[in-house]
Formats: sequence, C-alpha cells, structure tokens
Amino acid sequence: MIQGEEDFIGWLDGQLNGEIPDNIIAFNLNIYESPFKIEIVGSNEFDREDEDWACNEDWVPQNRTISVSTSLLGDSWEETQSNLIAMAQGYLKSDASNVSKLRKAKAFAVGFVDGNLCYVK
Repeated sequence: MIQGEEDFIGWLDGQLNGEIPDNIIAFNLNIYESPFKIEIVGSNEFDREDEDWACNEDWVPQNRTISVSTSLLGDSWEETQSNLIAMAQGYLKSDASNVSKLRKAKAFAVGFVDGNLCYVK
C-alpha cells in the first residue's frame, strides 16, 4: 500500500524496472475509486487532442495495481488527483533509477479511469 511519496516513488520505479518496448511512447497513471488503487500503463500511440490513447494497454507491468491509503488522498476526487499528480511530478524530479523511461516519453498523464487526463509531462 502506498502511504506517502517515498512509497509512491519506490512503487513507480519498481513498475518501470522491467524492459519496456521501444514502441511505448506515452504512459498513463490510472486512478480507481473505492477503494483507491492506481496502475501505470504504456501506449504505443499518443495524441494530445484525443485522450483515447490512454485506453491502450500496449505495456502493463506484472503487478498491475496497488492500493493507496485514503489518508494520503484527501476528501474529494479533485484532491486525490492533485495529490497523485504532485507525487508523479516528484518522481520526475527524483534521481530514481528508472525515471529516464518517463522523461523520454512523449507524455506522462494522470487521471481517473473514467475521467479526463492531467499531463505531468
């Protein structure tokens, strides 16, 4: 379970630890409600004008989802999304061993599975 930014960075870096095919050009962090869970997926397509690219699951890590502590997320879906975006931005600024995989991608987005995307990169 993710209980803070350190847990998030460790989890995300672990998810990106395996080999990611060269054709994966964009990543999306999906948020699920009740209970809150997250996953990262990769897409071989990207179009900033059409968010359907994020529905592609051209790359998925072995252990797809992880629970996120409700105490970390806040009182609303907006606050939850905002907190996860802040943690994703923290990962991009970190010296984690796999951060370059997200830095070189065309996009890195965060959003609820049934909502709009917010671009971190």
